[in-house]
Amino acid sequence: MKKLLLVSTVGVLFSAIAVPVLAEDDHDHDHDEARVEHYEGHAIATTEEALKTLKDENAEIAGILKSEKLEGSQLEQIHEISYTLENAIDKLIAEKAAPQGQLDAVDEAVQAVHHASENHEEAKVREWFAKLEPAVDEIKLGEEQAAAPSEDGVYTIVIKDHKFTPEEIRVPAGEKIKLVVDNQDPTPEEFESDDFRREKIIAGNTQATIFVGPLKPGKYHFFGEFNLDTANGYLIVE
Repeated sequence: MKKLLLVSTVGVLFSAIAVPVLAEDDHDHDHDEARVEHYEGHAIATTEEALKTLKDENAEIAGILKSEKLEGSQLEQIHEISYTLENAIDKLIAEKAAPQGQLDAVDEAVQAVHHASENHEEAKVREWFAKLEPAVDEIKLGEEQAAAPSEDGVYTIVIKDHKFTPEEIRVPAGEKIKLVVDNQDPTPEEFESDDFRREKIIAGNTQATIFVGPLKPGKYHFFGEFNLDTANGYLIVE
């Protein structure tokens, strides 16, 4: 009886020790799954709806930013709104609905607000929203298009088979550059960089423009969040 009691006691102790380890593994698994959960944003049907959406959602963000200090839930709310902002500006860009310079200014600010709000960087959210509001106000639908910009400072990155080509791009320091990310896969990818603070979901078989810089000399990592094992690359700034 004593021997059986000892075995039972050891079994109980082992079970008590094993449970937290399994729970920790489950927690890590849940965290990994959470990384690929994203908002979709509202669908945009027309250019007029896109411009109205930009203004309406900006007004909502402005109301949130009236708080002297933002809570995490408020930053998350701005992050959710940013997906609809992206849909709206993408619609205007696709339809070439306004001068390219006006669209580029909004696109850059939306991308920056999106990344900063996801990472709960309140100061950066406020900084870029201060640029986003006037940029949206500048958009005038149907204006005569400006001449096409020079190709200087434009760099193309292709996504194919969940990999970036080229994986390294050399760019000049101290200059703003334009990355054209061409997703040739049928599935979406999220282009992201914590180093130069940009993030954008790119649907399958579409392109997106990412504005970067000016940057100091160094090596800046970018990646595809949906395919972290294969989609990695670097900007070499010199």
